Amino acid sequence: MEKTKHKIVKRSVKHVFTPEETAALNVEFGQAYDGVKSAEADFDAVKSVHKAKITEAESKMISLRATINAGFDFREKPLILVMDLKAGKKFFYLESCLIDGEIPQEEQPVITEAVTEQDRQQELIEAEAKFEKREVIKLFEPLKQDFGTLTVGRFEDKWYSSLNVRIGEKTITERLDSEQPCSKKRIDQIRRALKTFAGWVEETLGREEAKGFKNQMELIKTEHAEREE
Repeated sequence: MEKTKHKIVKRSVKHVFTPEETAALNVEFGQAYDGVKSAEADFDAVKSVHKAKITEAESKMISLRATINAGFDFREKPLILVMDLKAGKKFFYLESCLIDGEIPQEEQPVITEAVTEQDRQQELIEAEAKFEKREVIKLFEPLKQDFGTLTVGRFEDKWYSSLNVRIGEKTITERLDSEQPCSKKRIDQIRRALKTFAGWVEETLGREEAKGFKNQMELIKTEHAEREE
């Protein structure tokens, strides 16, 4: 008997998964899920980068617009510092304004600041550094807040002096300055300073109180008259 030949066709019919097939599908699902999350993360990273670029560009645009509207900005430039201790001010001028090494009288400072105590101390150190054989002489023993010193020094073969004294609320504050009166001899300049101090004490404390400083001043004159220059 001859066997019947069946015609084979393919159609979609219901197929119940075996446990092995279910497990394989779960693996594929997990891989697809991970692929989606990875793609989303990459997309978010790209968006974040572009968003940051946009934010940066917008910020720069706003800053430039503000600068254009203001008509100026601040830039670091070399400045000339001029300190006026009497006025208590520091003036800064552009270095480019100099003419033959001088600041023109009509030139206006670009910055004005108050002189600080640190500025005064630094200026004092720098000003006195050029003096040779500088010495601080004690005028009297300090008492509470009261003190008194005489500083003497030589500059270009001439002697200069300064007084720094506080008695009560009265003070003398000077610095060694080559533009001040000077003497050819050290002892002469010390005597000049002591004379100034004596006059100030008498004016400040009165004649009777000033007598109490006389002996100490004579001792200073005697001691330093014997010193070699």
